Amino acid sequence: MQTLLPSTFALAKIQPPQPRAGLVERPELERSLAAALQYGRLTLLLAPAGFGKTAALTRQIRLLPDDCALAWVSADEDDQLQRFLACLTAALEPHDLPWRVAPEALATLALAEHGLRDVAGELINALASSEAERGLIVIDDAHRIADRQVFELLQLVLDRLPARWAIAIASRVEPPLALARWRAAGEVTEFRQYDLRFSESDVAALLADAPPGTPGVRELLERTDGWAAGLRLSLSVRAGASVRVGAPRSAALTQRHLFDYLATEVLADMPAELRDFLLRCSVLPELTAARCAQVSGRADADRLLEQIERRGLFVSVLDADELTLRLHDLFRDFLEDRLQRDHPDELGELLHRAAAGEPDVVRAVGFLARAGDWDLAAEKIVSHGMQLIDMGRTALAQVVAMLPPEQLDRRPDLHLLHGIAGFVEFEFERTSASLKRAVAGFARDGRERDAWQARAYDSVMMQSIGRVDEAERELETLRQLPLDDALRAFVAFGRLWVEYAKLRTANVAPLFGEMLDALERVPDPHVWTLCFFHSLLAGMPGIAPLIERFDRIALAINGEAPSHLRAGVFHSRAARALERGELDQAFEYLARADDDGRWLGSPRSVTTESRMANTVLHALRGDAPASHAAADACEHDLKHESSPGNRLTHAYEVIFNHIRACWVLGDAVRLRELDAELRACANPFEWHAPAAMDRAFSAAMIALLDGKLERAAELLAAVAGPVEHSCYFPATQALVMLADVQRRLGDVDAAAATLRPWMGDAQRGERIGGALLAGTEMLEGLAGAPWGARLNSAQCAVLARVAAISRAAREGRAAVAAAPAVDSSMTAASDIAGRSAGRIVVPAGAARSAGVPHIGQLTEREREVLERMAAGDSNKLIARAFDLSPHTVKRHVANILGKLGVETRGQAAVRWRDHAAS
Repeated sequence: MQTLLPSTFALAKIQPPQPRAGLVERPELERSLAAALQYGRLTLLLAPAGFGKTAALTRQIRLLPDDCALAWVSADEDDQLQRFLACLTAALEPHDLPWRVAPEALATLALAEHGLRDVAGELINALASSEAERGLIVIDDAHRIADRQVFELLQLVLDRLPARWAIAIASRVEPPLALARWRAAGEVTEFRQYDLRFSESDVAALLADAPPGTPGVRELLERTDGWAAGLRLSLSVRAGASVRVGAPRSAALTQRHLFDYLATEVLADMPAELRDFLLRCSVLPELTAARCAQVSGRADADRLLEQIERRGLFVSVLDADELTLRLHDLFRDFLEDRLQRDHPDELGELLHRAAAGEPDVVRAVGFLARAGDWDLAAEKIVSHGMQLIDMGRTALAQVVAMLPPEQLDRRPDLHLLHGIAGFVEFEFERTSASLKRAVAGFARDGRERDAWQARAYDSVMMQSIGRVDEAERELETLRQLPLDDALRAFVAFGRLWVEYAKLRTANVAPLFGEMLDALERVPDPHVWTLCFFHSLLAGMPGIAPLIERFDRIALAINGEAPSHLRAGVFHSRAARALERGELDQAFEYLARADDDGRWLGSPRSVTTESRMANTVLHALRGDAPASHAAADACEHDLKHESSPGNRLTHAYEVIFNHIRACWVLGDAVRLRELDAELRACANPFEWHAPAAMDRAFSAAMIALLDGKLERAAELLAAVAGPVEHSCYFPATQALVMLADVQRRLGDVDAAAATLRPWMGDAQRGERIGGALLAGTEMLEGLAGAPWGARLNSAQCAVLARVAAISRAAREGRAAVAAAPAVDSSMTAASDIAGRSAGRIVVPAGAARSAGVPHIGQLTEREREVLERMAAGDSNKLIARAFDLSPHTVKRHVANILGKLGVETRGQAAVRWRDHAAS
């Protein structure tokens, strides 16, 4: 739930090897491979170890045209889907693809229902919109990938891969892809063992400069059958030396003999210091001077690495800023086997040293697990817990799975992490079980503060699935304890939602203030993010200045990067703008929240709030398709993708929000259907007080549709009032509706008396949004009523202005707002600062959907970025020019493409040049 973090995998994974010195040209193979890579969709290199798959690709990619975009990924055994996505998007980074979501968020997006399809769509769209004339994605050592989801993703991408892009896969085994279909269509080119083995002419070229005594072409082919690894080994033997005892020179050199051969003909020929250095460093997946120095303890690691490179051993040189070597799998397996035989007592210490210098937490835990140091492995997982949670539950599960089950059972920290991971994904049932184990474990170990934290999470989870009374008791108990500020803020956050659930509205603001006071002493975005969900509190008594204070500080702490916290602030400001009747501002803030949500991969914790707000705001604008679409998406997610507890507890709220939109839209048929659904979804786990109120309000709407005005008045009177007690201002809406019903019943005095308590707030520009939700017809009826002396001229003017706002919003016209302009200081460096809030305008998103995108929709910063794009600057150059992070520049580029309705950077640049010329 935090601001997006950079990937922590080793950069060597996305750096292709450099061509090895002395590689012979193999014209026939190279011509075929070049044609496949430049014109085909999928190229497969499938052969056992040592047949030169990587070498063939390495040589060929150096011969690709200069305008070909290359992304290289070397797979590892620990590459589950999220890690693979991180590597792939990082490998594509130099090519400035116009992402529409954060590349870092694809891992989160993949966890949702149909998530793989959505991720594939984002990848395909980004590739299709690139400026590259040709693009190639290479996946080397694909046989190491155990996560089938990676291949499911590749299948989806290949099915719709843009014509300008191709994928090459090198593997020892055939990948689990739908190859038969592509073979039938002629869209896959395969190079198997027979194609990759050295021919007679290839071996002859290899022997062109061989010293005297080297075996001849036919002898080498007979011995190796064209196996590249065997040829290298044979030629590495000292001139005139014999092969190992018991192996006739004519015998084929196979992998069965490899270890003995390497031991007698390669390792034995090394200087002792180089041999010992290489054995100890074989625990590393890639060799650099710093990492090798840490593991081997040798200060001259750079000198020894250069010797290894010069000797042409079984290593690849990666295309990195510093000398980086990757051991061939066969050679590394041999070295590790020999290490365990020759230095068994050192292996554990070497693995500990490797872990200490490894920034990739997954690899570091893997080293410690191999060493059998479960305590340190668990500590590493716990210390990087939030980072792993940000990477997705699969990443956390992957590292936890490295520990034996008995180790997991005795470590409450890991159960707490499982609980937090489930909590942030709204998987409340799974959360509860993990958190209860954490509480018991911390209590057993005497870790009081940690037990309080687990209890707090469990308590908030309980109220989220309808166990409000239990949550209240536990949270109140915790609240009396000597908590630190971070935990005190979270406990107060949980308590205020208990008050919300029980309609004890007056208690919400004091608890929010208690939470905020504690948060201000902990300027940590991770802590603030746990309390980001607060827009639904807008309109409650005393809450406005506290929310404004929260939002201002949260934006300063968060910075420019999209995050759950920033999206929560924009949702909050959208709700506050709606409350003031400033629909243009509400739409703009909601659009920014939606942009952040998409950039984060549309996590449920953001999209639920967004869909509810979009349902209401689009209804006020009269856009029935958009309103219903948002509501239907929200309801589908709740019914089919959320946990049972979340669905049972909150179904009433989502359905009732849709009912209110139907009322504004005048959709009586859908309203009746939803009213029946609202009554049918009642269950023991819902928040009973607000659910009962919502059903009464819905019944009042049905009564109005049936012409039962007296019954409607009776039901509305129970909901209407001066104090809001639920989201989107139902008390104000019911009050205005009640006044109109009273007017229609002929009791104008009662109607005026009902309206007067609201009038003072409305004259100050407050409590407008709830009135708008009563609908244009009711507002115009009230504005045109013969009030006489019952309402003064200022009060009548308020009714007229609110009715005008409602009518203008439905018709897409401008109208004078009832509220004063927004104080630009509230926007805290947002792009909305300085805009006039006194006019209703069609929001930016609506302008795009209407087909009228133009440069004027861009913010000042976006125009500056676009100007640099038009000048041909890359994202990195733009970031340097404006002192921005590359992540922020990518975000601006995505916004620019979306607002202009174009697909590529080049198309956006043309727009800018046309604009400048005019």
